[in-house]
Amino acid sequence: MTTFNASGYGNEKVLILPGLLGGSHAFDAMLQFAPLDRYQYVVNEYRGFGAAKAEPGLFTFREVVTDVIRLLDFLGWTKVHLLGHSVGALVAQMIAVAAPMRILSIASLAGTTAAGVAKSPERLALMTAAASDAAARSALINAGTGARYSTGFVNWLSQRSEGNCSVTAFVKYVEDAMSTNIEPQVEGSEVPFLAVVGRHDPGNTEAATATTRRLYAHATVEVIDAGHYPMIECPALTMAVVERFHDRIVSQ
Repeated sequence: MTTFNASGYGNEKVLILPGLLGGSHAFDAMLQFAPLDRYQYVVNEYRGFGAAKAEPGLFTFREVVTDVIRLLDFLGWTKVHLLGHSVGALVAQMIAVAAPMRILSIASLAGTTAAGVAKSPERLALMTAAASDAAARSALINAGTGARYSTGFVNWLSQRSEGNCSVTAFVKYVEDAMSTNIEPQVEGSEVPFLAVVGRHDPGNTEAATATTRRLYAHATVEVIDAGHYPMIECPALTMAVVERFHDRIVSQ
C-alpha cells in the first residue's frame, strides 16, 4: 500500500489524487479552507512519490487503481468522492470504472479527460526533463499558469516538487498517461462529474471538457480565474467550488 495524508473528521469521505508536479502537499493551502467537520480528506501518494518514493512498482495508473482500492479497504471507506488534479483526474475515472458502486462523485481540477494525454515526443521530452531539471520544471509551471506570476512564485512551486519523486516513476507515469484511453469504459456514466477549468491553463482547457460532457451524463463545468494549479493559485475559491459540488451530491 502507498502512503497518504489525512485531514478532517467528517462522515463524508474525499480521496484526493495528485498530479505529477507538486505532489500530495499541493493541496495543503486548499484544505485550510475545507469543511473538516463534515468531510474527511485523504491525499493519496503514488508509488515513487513522497514518502513512497522508494517503493518499487510498475508505475502505471492501473497499479495506482489497485493501490487505491486497497487503501479504501484499509480506511474502511465504502463510499467516497474522488478529486483528481491533472492526471489524477484520469486516475479517478479509472477507479470509478474498477469500483463503480463505491464512487459517489468525481471532481476534476485542471484534469486530464478519459482520452488521456495526447502522444507527443516533444511533450514527453519536456516532461522527462522536468522530472530532474529545475529550470525545465519552472518553464513547465510558468507555461501551465499562463506566465501570469512572478519568478518567485514559479521557482517556489518548482522547489516544492524538487526531489519529491523518482525520475523513473515520473517518466513511466507520463508515458502511461500518453497510452491510456478509457473513453469506451466511461461512456454514458451516471457518476456526477465536476470539471474545474483554469481560464489560463493552456492544456486542460474548457474546450477539452467537451469530451467529459459527451461521456458523462451528469457533467458540469466551472471555469475559474486560474491556470493549471487552481488549488495553489486560488485555494479558497477552488475549495468553495468543490465544496458546493460535494454538498449537492450529499443533499440528494
